[in-house]
Amino acid sequence: MEYLNKLVISNLRSGIQKMVLELSPFQYQILFGICTFFVAYLIGNLIKKLRSNFPPGPIGLPIVGYLPFLSENTHLDLIELGKKYGDIFSIRLGSENIVILHGADIIREALAKPELLGRHPDNPMKAINPFSAFFVRDVHVWKEQRRFVVQTMRDLGLGRTKIEEDVLDEINHFLEVLKNKNGQPIDVKEPLSPSMSNNICALIFGKRYEYDDPDRQLLDKNLDEGNEFLTQTSASLLFPWIRFIPFLNKFLHIKKSQEAFDKIRNFFVQEIQKHVKSLDPRNIRDFIDGYLVEMKTQQEKNPNTTFNDDMLVSNVLDIFSAGSETVRTTILWFVYSMAAFPDVQKKIQQEILEIIGTERNPEFLDLKSMPYTHAVLLEQMRWKTIVPLNLIHYSLDDTKVGGYDIPKNTTVIANFWQAHNDTRYWDEPEKFKPERFLSEDGRSVVKSKYFMGFSSGKRVCPGESMAYLEMFLYFTSMLQKFDIVFPPGTKPTFDAKLTITYRLEPFKVQFIPKH
Repeated sequence: MEYLNKLVISNLRSGIQKMVLELSPFQYQILFGICTFFVAYLIGNLIKKLRSNFPPGPIGLPIVGYLPFLSENTHLDLIELGKKYGDIFSIRLGSENIVILHGADIIREALAKPELLGRHPDNPMKAINPFSAFFVRDVHVWKEQRRFVVQTMRDLGLGRTKIEEDVLDEINHFLEVLKNKNGQPIDVKEPLSPSMSNNICALIFGKRYEYDDPDRQLLDKNLDEGNEFLTQTSASLLFPWIRFIPFLNKFLHIKKSQEAFDKIRNFFVQEIQKHVKSLDPRNIRDFIDGYLVEMKTQQEKNPNTTFNDDMLVSNVLDIFSAGSETVRTTILWFVYSMAAFPDVQKKIQQEILEIIGTERNPEFLDLKSMPYTHAVLLEQMRWKTIVPLNLIHYSLDDTKVGGYDIPKNTTVIANFWQAHNDTRYWDEPEKFKPERFLSEDGRSVVKSKYFMGFSSGKRVCPGESMAYLEMFLYFTSMLQKFDIVFPPGTKPTFDAKLTITYRLEPFKVQFIPKH
């Protein structure tokens, strides 16, 4: 083996020498210029980092930075870099210097800073929803719209019974589909996608759609396609000039995501127009009604208000896409994990039997009396963090984090996967252990301060309460009625793909009726 290595190196050296000798003077000058550029780039970056108090990090290549050294599992690659450079480090990807945050303490410190509440002007989300208050626009717009969204969800029944009743009604349709499969192996994503999406449709449109409804299928198909090609580190962010080259947009699937979300947006515009015609301000049916009333009030006070038609469409698109995708992904992971860990499944079913029984529907209030089920829910969100890399933040002004300088206009990404798998805070984090969230006697939930299932700081997910409600009711409803098992011969792999969310590869399970 040693002889073979020497032979390869010798042949490589002689090949390079031969190539250099055969170069023309002009070609030699070009090669010399390229080499000089690379050396100057590396030296310049090294000097810059040594002189500044900017977080340290690896030196990448000209133009592309460290991008060639990252795999599809970017969150895991960053963990390896963090072992060398610490909890806060920088990495150059394309034309962007990105600060990466590791460790729950550093992440909490950073995301609590008002200077880091911004969104990048070339945010990948801008291509699909340019007016988005939550993923694109400035802090003022975000604050005003977020306040309204949260309040309207409460007014429509979140925290009381109306939304819960709508979700339970939808779950009953979903369970009926599972029952009709008669225990045969199925891809549960197929009935789950329209079911989860219907919960959001009930909130924003005031109605649900049958699973075979063409409108329902249009929404689900395009949402899936649109999210398939979205990533935190998309080419449009790292190389902003790329969006001006049409054939590259097509090659990188940027156009495909845009087209998918445009179809969803056009559908929403039609729904909003129907609401405008049938609006009764004394009878608010859903989110769109509430927004139309608020928009008129705000525009009478201030002609320049952020409440306008474009913002309404953007809010509906944000609520629909985020609310449909994230909770669905979590529930798919839950189904897979229950099939993979039958002992955990049996413990949940025993708790369901003791607290809920076999006949009545679960209620969200039951969560307080079901610590083990609650612990499993938390552990699932920790163990397979579905948004491994937090939605990018952007510094609005100079600030400091962890003793390092973060200049204005710097991209910042928190690695929640690392925070949820940090051995400083979690014992054997690679294992699925719901007990880590339980008290010693197992009678109550102990929620760790290092758990950040819905982000952290003021940009925390506004739909957190809705998500908890849906996850608990779907979890308990499925396990109350069925045993979840893999088809014979299936071995769990937990294979997944990182887009905006950490998505499981397609799989099949069996829902075996319990009664």
